Amino acid sequence: MEIKIKSIPSADFHNYRIDCMFDGYKWDLQAGEQSTIGDKVVLMARKDMDFLENAAISLYHETLAMESALKCRPDLAVRMGISEEMADVLCNCSYEQGKHVRLMRFDFHFTTEGWRISEVNSDVPAGYPEASILPALAQKYFDEYAQYGDFGDVWASRIMRLAQPESTIAYLHDTHTVEDYQILHFLGDLMEKHGYDSTYADPDYIKWKDGRAVGFGAIMRYYPVEWLEYKKGVEWVGFCNSATPSCNHPIALLTQSKRLPLVWDELEVEIPFWKRLLPETVCPLTATDGFILKPAFGRVGEGINIPGTVSEAENLDIITAAHKDPSQWVAQRMFESVSIDGKHLSLGIFVIDGIFGGVFGRISERARIDSEASEVPVLVKSKG
Repeated sequence: MEIKIKSIPSADFHNYRIDCMFDGYKWDLQAGEQSTIGDKVVLMARKDMDFLENAAISLYHETLAMESALKCRPDLAVRMGISEEMADVLCNCSYEQGKHVRLMRFDFHFTTEGWRISEVNSDVPAGYPEASILPALAQKYFDEYAQYGDFGDVWASRIMRLAQPESTIAYLHDTHTVEDYQILHFLGDLMEKHGYDSTYADPDYIKWKDGRAVGFGAIMRYYPVEWLEYKKGVEWVGFCNSATPSCNHPIALLTQSKRLPLVWDELEVEIPFWKRLLPETVCPLTATDGFILKPAFGRVGEGINIPGTVSEAENLDIITAAHKDPSQWVAQRMFESVSIDGKHLSLGIFVIDGIFGGVFGRISERARIDSEASEVPVLVKSKG
């Protein structure tokens, strides 16, 4: 493995940080006491990126195969922590894969056993501008290294093949947070350059008629499926049976659950990359020493009790919650993350409709990559 974590020259960092804010959709540069933009950049050899790209694309196709098999098994969907009503709707919905854009992000970590994945973000992964603009802003500071992959370009090309020209795209998010809005505003601005209009709204803004979202040519949903089901005023079944092109269709929930490994042997699907790269995953009630607990639908590292990254009180809360309702938790064998230049690294590899869609890099001083991690551009060696 040839990966380095280097700093942007100190004389240039102020200008780089301002560029990230105004050009990179990082309007809020602070998250509490933590800066969301650091001075670090990940520099990689092409052979390492080739492995990650090929592995992620293989994982994508294996995930789709499991998703297709799960659509016929609502009983297994319920075992993964999905409600019976949602499982019934998803397994009987009128979903056709080619009529929607399918987006996934696989989170890779370098460990003492080589590259491993911690999960797939199959429903609403984050990191769109970070996998599009940040590398472009950083590459001028590093000779022989360049951006590799551009999420925005790939995503826009896949949406445009489905959405009628000059139609309006609905960007749905939690309207209480600036972070969600700035992420989607990046996509909206990008599509407006191609002649599309934008509406930013809460999911309850969407009304359905004859299976279509009234007034919209496409939907970009940045709002978790499992939240839709319980949000007052949302016609969530309409999203499941949508004939309006969507990214992502709610069918993604079937493979978003981290309990997927508990049922995949019953799907009779060949998944060699998943079984090679994901650590052993078991029911929390059967876990022994060496396993960590994870919520089935957790995000940004929340609720994970990696030793040394949580307090005793938080660890006890996690253990208590997992044993109180094990159907919403898993236990995963802990891997040992290898520190690179003093930082632990997560590389989120995007795949959009089977196409490599860029890299979302995050680093942390501790092994748990969560909301306190810094987002970093990833560059790949282009010469030599």
